[in-house]
Amino acid sequence: MAVAIQTKTVREGSTKLVVPEQDEPVKFPTFFNPKGEYVRDISIVCYNAFASSRKGTLVFADSLAGSGARGIRVANEAKGFSTVILNDISSTSIDLAKSSVELNNVSEKCKFSKKEVCSFLSLRAESGGERFDVLDIDPFGTPSPYIDCGLRSLKDGGLLSLSATDSGVLCGVYPRVALRKYLGFPLRTEYSHEVGMRLIFGLLAMTAMRLELSIEPLFCHHDMHYFRTYSIVHVGNSRSRQNEVEIGFILHCFKCGWRSTVSRDDVFFSKEKDSEKCPSCKSSSIRVGGPLWIGKIQSRDFVEICYKNSRMTIFEPESDLATYYDLSEMTDIMGVRTPKIMDVITNLNSAGRSASRTRLNPRAIRTDAPLPEIRSVLKELVR
Repeated sequence: MAVAIQTKTVREGSTKLVVPEQDEPVKFPTFFNPKGEYVRDISIVCYNAFASSRKGTLVFADSLAGSGARGIRVANEAKGFSTVILNDISSTSIDLAKSSVELNNVSEKCKFSKKEVCSFLSLRAESGGERFDVLDIDPFGTPSPYIDCGLRSLKDGGLLSLSATDSGVLCGVYPRVALRKYLGFPLRTEYSHEVGMRLIFGLLAMTAMRLELSIEPLFCHHDMHYFRTYSIVHVGNSRSRQNEVEIGFILHCFKCGWRSTVSRDDVFFSKEKDSEKCPSCKSSSIRVGGPLWIGKIQSRDFVEICYKNSRMTIFEPESDLATYYDLSEMTDIMGVRTPKIMDVITNLNSAGRSASRTRLNPRAIRTDAPLPEIRSVLKELVR
């Protein structure tokens, strides 16, 4: 039974949304977070970029729709989608979504479902029995309970967009919870947000391999406590074997900041065993994070299309190097002021090093330069 609530109409992009009249977002009787508009803007850009690479019309599923903001914006603003299915267990949420659908004149595209998430994903009745082209899973907290059924519900080459809001778990505050929910151990480092992203991609890949599927990361970003990933899902055991080399571990020295990635094969099948000493400072302060995804966490071609279509700074070019360096943290430890980030990047590029900003931390850079060289550049720029 739907619960009577006060509502208001807001605009996001070119879409009008009927949402609850409330000061702060609440889960019951329906959910709408006005602070999520920026994240939904990014989603629309990603969905348009994905649809532009596919032939025919596509089916989009919003599996935890809440009041329907993302799914209705897809129906109204994203091109190439013939069907948008909005699912939520709350009758109040479905009623609000129906009001927004009528307000935007997209009734011919939208279908509604009132089911528990995994039941909805498993049955796929609302899409005529076919799997989805694009699936959005945006839960409270961890997405881990929905990974299996989500992967199974997608077509070969379909897009899975996934959210997580349990940032404390992903960033290493609750490592045992992370090990239980994401099958990997986190690290509380300056690049903990990237470790969290890699734990999500790792969980996706390890689950996909078990189902003879594979994933291909397209894009990810972080906003406050909110993690979001976009991945292509491929069908076939041959492809799933390709993901094996992308699962591994991050090694981090908590004394000097040295870090490296190592594949799962190197850990389990190599006859040579590495020393537990840090190769940089020779201390015994190395910790291991993972297993997690150690491959690329973006598709440059996909991100380039997103940037060309939107000019949003979140899609500006970024290096594929694993982990980043927070310049503010480094200069605090060194006891010097922080130089302009672009001056650091320019200096490193001039020395023949790869260096770029990262969308996961506005104060950080990705570079293949070793730590002593980065510190030397920082000192030189603040003289």
